[in-house]
Amino acid sequence: MRLYNMIFVLLIAVFIASCSKLIVVQEPEMRVLGGKTLIEAQVLGRYRQIDESAYQISTLSSDEDLNLIMVSTNVSDELAQGYKEALIRSMFNQDEINLYKTNYYIGENNGGYLSYIAFDVSKPKTAYSDERIKYIKEIMEKENTDRRTIAEYLILSDPKLSMANIKEVETALYRRNVQKLIENSYYQLPDSSWTVYSNENTNS
Repeated sequence: MRLYNMIFVLLIAVFIASCSKLIVVQEPEMRVLGGKTLIEAQVLGRYRQIDESAYQISTLSSDEDLNLIMVSTNVSDELAQGYKEALIRSMFNQDEINLYKTNYYIGENNGGYLSYIAFDVSKPKTAYSDERIKYIKEIMEKENTDRRTIAEYLILSDPKLSMANIKEVETALYRRNVQKLIENSYYQLPDSSWTVYSNENTNS
């Protein structure tokens, strides 16, 4: 009887051990490099490549010139065209967007996009008319749409990524935006508080 009990206990132990192996889920590799995941680091590198070619791209104007922008063959013609147009439009709008940043009407949020912050987070330096404020919000939304288009292109043009990675791509976008901040512009910290960027604070 004692031998039977020992065999029974042993069988139960083996069964539990085998079940534990069956229910173990292998988590995807999430390497961290300097506070960034591997995906964020790779996407940030691709954003840098886009920024480095900004001058050449900003000189393009005609539809024929747009064809000179290199795009991945992994995406549809529609997405490729949308990416090109978003890239050009975003670059041409930067001076105007920076103006409204330094006047404290819009700021860089921690999700990788722009937010309208006037009279809520900030006290604008310049008083604009209702019509101008409406325009500011419109150009801000266009910029956010263009950023989203570029983010989706970066995902869909990479076979290793899917739309499930959108948050990591947007985190990389946020890091890139922080690196490109201009003096006296608002941006949102990871804890959701807002602060004004200053070169003096960065260098101190």
